[in-house]
Amino acid sequence: MSSYSWSYKLLHWLSAILFALMCFAFIGFYPKMSDADRTIMLIGHSSIGACLAAILFIRIGKRFALKHPRPKHAQSTLQEKMAKSAHYAMYVFMVLVPLTGYTTANFHYLPVQLFGSILLNGNHDTELFNTFRAIHVLCIQGLIALVVLHIGAAIKHKLVLKDKVLYSMRPWPIDKNSES
Repeated sequence: MSSYSWSYKLLHWLSAILFALMCFAFIGFYPKMSDADRTIMLIGHSSIGACLAAILFIRIGKRFALKHPRPKHAQSTLQEKMAKSAHYAMYVFMVLVPLTGYTTANFHYLPVQLFGSILLNGNHDTELFNTFRAIHVLCIQGLIALVVLHIGAAIKHKLVLKDKVLYSMRPWPIDKNSES
């Protein structure tokens, strides 16, 4: 098996797209925003976050509970351990980010709504909000760092190692005539 299944690829690339959108939301919260603008941002942020969390639970199920097959690549033991550690760390942060996000939302002074209709909070507490927001931001920064490392590793596999690792998650099928 040289490539992930279509369902793994779909979950991976949907996660990547939603993660990129969340990065824009992460930088989009300005201190001088009006409460109305901030509420709109929070609705979008929490809704995308909920979608990401749902995809994450499916990914965790496929990866750890169902143990769906994954491609094997010729790598050194060190490379394999580093890749496994980085992926586990990403999963940890992918769980921590929505958990801390929900907890943060729970203590926000503005109404934080999921898809504009499901209220996520009502326990306004400025001190707890600031504490969990700081933890949420640290988790986001950790996840961003790991994603950058992940992308860098993919580029290294393609340009330096010139192996087929990058192709295993490529969203389009491999053309047997031009696999380089």
